[in-house]
Amino acid sequence: MTVPPDLVALGVVRGAYGLKGEVRIAPYAADGAVLLQQRAWWLQRATPQRLEIAAVRRHKDQLLAKWSGCDSPESADALKGVEVAVARSAFPPLADNEYYLADLVGARVVNRAGDELGKVQGLRSNGAQQLIEVVRDADADGDEPALLIPLVEGYIDAVDLAQREVRVDWQGDW
Repeated sequence: MTVPPDLVALGVVRGAYGLKGEVRIAPYAADGAVLLQQRAWWLQRATPQRLEIAAVRRHKDQLLAKWSGCDSPESADALKGVEVAVARSAFPPLADNEYYLADLVGARVVNRAGDELGKVQGLRSNGAQQLIEVVRDADADGDEPALLIPLVEGYIDAVDLAQREVRVDWQGDW
């Protein structure tokens, strides 16, 4: 099977749940909506492996998933730390003015003064909210710490996916 070129990591395996090979998944997005809706996942290994998800359900802040070939706690625990991904082209459509966080990666970040703060390198969570991780183009090597901007209405003015731009109320020296 051909590996889709647009895989997006959406969570990570945390280990076994129970005795029948259910796997605990920590989703990167709080609701885990795409993982709950899709039945074709990929394990992000050196060679990605396609999974046909037989069942998936929410359990506290994690998801519990079951797929063929994972039939014991030992086989589930052997996958600890491996990311699970879904093809971006398989994501469900969104309403107008909604976006997937994965679509922000690579977008320019510009503040109200018109200063370009950098590009979205990734997303993080501080437990209370999602944060966009912004690095300057000249500092892609990581010498300077990334800006972490809360992904909340008070700091995010607009997201323009067509222009690949996030406009923020933030200063570069904060």
